[in-house]
Amino acid sequence: KSKQSATPPTSNASTQASQGTGGAGSSTTKASARSTTTTDPDAGLPSLGTPSAADPLRVLEVGDSLGEDLGFRLQADIPATGVATMTMDSQGDTGLSNENFYDWPAHLQQDLASTHPQIVVIFLGANDGQGFDVNGVPEDYGSPEWISAYTQRVDEMLQESNSAGARVVWVGMPLMQDPTLNSEMLQIDAIFREQSAKYPGTLYLPSTSVLCPNGVFTPSITTASGESEVIRTPDGVHLTTPGAELVAQAVISGIDTRWHLTLKDPST
Repeated sequence: KSKQSATPPTSNASTQASQGTGGAGSSTTKASARSTTTTDPDAGLPSLGTPSAADPLRVLEVGDSLGEDLGFRLQADIPATGVATMTMDSQGDTGLSNENFYDWPAHLQQDLASTHPQIVVIFLGANDGQGFDVNGVPEDYGSPEWISAYTQRVDEMLQESNSAGARVVWVGMPLMQDPTLNSEMLQIDAIFREQSAKYPGTLYLPSTSVLCPNGVFTPSITTASGESEVIRTPDGVHLTTPGAELVAQAVISGIDTRWHLTLKDPST
């Protein structure tokens, strides 16, 4: 798990267009979960037309260093569809716990305003097993107050995306090699899954199904050709290029299935 440094990183977003600096900054409005009693799972969001080269689907990906692993593959795979563009703004060592280090809701507002994505892919959480202040009071990781405040930050990310007219693919945390970190990620991932179900146009995509098919931490898999392929790095946290590619293809397939698109060539 990456340790956070004292100085926030500068933005190095790789975009189809120049990255703007507008947005509401730290004055992010706290979000509350929307009702999902409607039978339309995308209620209130603009309709998605059929993506084409002339009118491509706009995808934004944000996250931490795991988000970087995934984002680099999506930067290759999304534009390769010929009908979608890709903006990556993942930042290593970041998360939702330490807002003094990096305020993700504020940065997401900037990305939404400058890139106008139709789908936001979020993959973060590996740095979030740490305490933070809640209304000026230090709260330990996992306390009821911590869980409530962290859940609200997840809601902010979802609410901001919806308010900008974007759908969300929230990629769940994979299993980790270290038992303590893995326990933290299971608890955090449960929040991601539960909150994603409360917002329209949101797909929770578990990464365990592709990275840990047997329900245990898996450093390598056997390919269809019978060869062993390493999918996790030696730290037991991050993804190798083949591992990230597995998740990237799961994201693209998930987008196609959830929103009835054809980004992925069914013949491949």
